[in-house]
Formats: sequence, C-alpha cells, structure tokens
Amino acid sequence: MLFLSCKVTVGICAYNEDRNIEKLLQNVLQQQELSPDSEVIVVCSGCTDNTANFVNTYATQDARVKPYFEKERKGKASAINHIIVNATGDAILFISADTLPSKKCFPKLLSKLWRPNVGLVCGNPTPVNTSKSMIGRIVQLLWRFHGHVFEELNDAGLARHATEAFVVRRELVEKMPPETINDDAYIAVNVKKKGWLIKFCSDVPISICGPKTFKEYFQQRRRVVFGHYQLKKLTGESPQYLVQMMPSQPIRTAKLALWLTTKYDPFTLLTFLVAEFFVNIVALFDFGLGKTHVQWTVLPSTKTVILQP
Repeated sequence: MLFLSCKVTVGICAYNEDRNIEKLLQNVLQQQELSPDSEVIVVCSGCTDNTANFVNTYATQDARVKPYFEKERKGKASAINHIIVNATGDAILFISADTLPSKKCFPKLLSKLWRPNVGLVCGNPTPVNTSKSMIGRIVQLLWRFHGHVFEELNDAGLARHATEAFVVRRELVEKMPPETINDDAYIAVNVKKKGWLIKFCSDVPISICGPKTFKEYFQQRRRVVFGHYQLKKLTGESPQYLVQMMPSQPIRTAKLALWLTTKYDPFTLLTFLVAEFFVNIVALFDFGLGKTHVQWTVLPSTKTVILQP
C-alpha cells in the first residue's frame, strides 16, 4: 500500500515543552509505523527549559529525528516555515508538541490522504479534562462541538480548517506570513482554495489537555478567534466556524446550534455561550487595534497530557 511505504515528514514545533516532548517523540517513533526513510523535524524555538536536551537525546538515538534550534522565539509560523522548506517527505504531518496521538494514528490519516481529490486529513482532538468542574465541561463541550461541526462540513465537502494533528500533501503547502496565528487553518484554507478536499477522521483521537482555569481558557480562545479574523485578512477566506458561518449558511448554522442545545445542561451551555461572546468581542477589538498574538503566553495547565485508552 502506498501510504505504508511513502516517506513522511513529521513536523513538531516546541517552545518549553519538556513536560510532554519525550512522551510525544517516543509515541511518534515507536507507535506510528513510520517508514525508515521518514523524518521527524523538531523546531525548538528559544526554549529555556529541558526541551532541547530531550530532543537532542532522541536525535542521537534515532537518525530520523532532525532537530533545529532557534535562539530566539520567533513565533510558530516561523517554525512551521522551517519545516515546510526542509521537508523531504511525500506528505507532511504536523502535530502540536502538547498532544499525544492514538496508536497507529499516522497510518490511519495517511490511508485517507491518498484518496482522489483529498489534500489534507485531520485527526480528532479529544480533551483529557474531566467533567467534574465547570471549566472541564466547557472544554469538553467546545471540542465535542468542534468535532460535530467538522463532521457536518466533512460530509458536505465544505471543511476548510484543520486540527492539532493533520497530514497534507507536501506539494500543496507553501510558506506562510510570519505573523500568522492559526497556522493549521491557514494551510487548510489554502489547500481548499486549490480545489482539494479536507477530511476529518472522528475515529482517530488525538489526546489534548484543555485549559483548567477560566483565565487560561479566555486567553486561548481570544488568540484563536483573533486568528480567524486575521486569516480572513491574509487569505480572503475564513475557517468554517459557527459565527462566521451564520451569514452564508443560516440553515446549517441553525441545525448545528440546535444540536448543541440538546447535549449539555442549560447552565453549562449558557456559561459557554457567554464566554464565547466576550471572547469574540475582545478578539475583534484586538484585531481592530492591530494587536499581535505571535508570541503568546504559555498556558501551564494545558501541558498535562495523558494518552487516552
């Protein structure tokens, strides 16, 4: 099978990720069935912890690991561009440094990438946060709804965003402006503009850890939503998320919103909607005032990732 023998470039961008980078590299090298000629490019950007040391250790043990060290933190887009320029694989698989993919996640994504007209395939981010707290329930709601929206757009051939782990045909990826915040969405929008389909694999979980405090949740969502507005300016297109779908797809938006009301208790849903309202307002002000989120604040509570069974 082509997807089992193809050369893959795995791209990982890391800034002070010593709490997870060892687990991720071990997972990638031992559980993802990479071919011997594949490569894992790890960009360490201005790290001040032990991330670089851990990456160097793995590089000495496995020739597929190719570290690159930036003395100063220049932003994730800069790190992504280094991966794009130096990738030699038939496909590039980008994965966030604070995630853990399920076993054989990569071959499952690759098997769908080589289907006709498919240019990019995403895994399913699955938060490890518990539902014991309100913030935990909101994080679960956010990502469950994210997955449902993606499935709806996936079936309609309308998806044009990506997730924390996705694989893309190398020839479809171009360098991005260094100020880009939502690098995954930027790549996905441009793949879609070239006429290729984007597919979502709900059965390929990627373990993530969402914020465990409201302050960090607000910080994270503020940056992401700001990135949506920025993407519209950079590409002329926006990712398909609920607020931006309303004018062009009111019926589909209404159906998605109705689904949301049936899945969670009213108080949790109301808290989520109020938070998202204020997040969108503040992000819009950030955009209007020319604020940048290129070097965002690290959110400590999101770094405790465990691999879900």
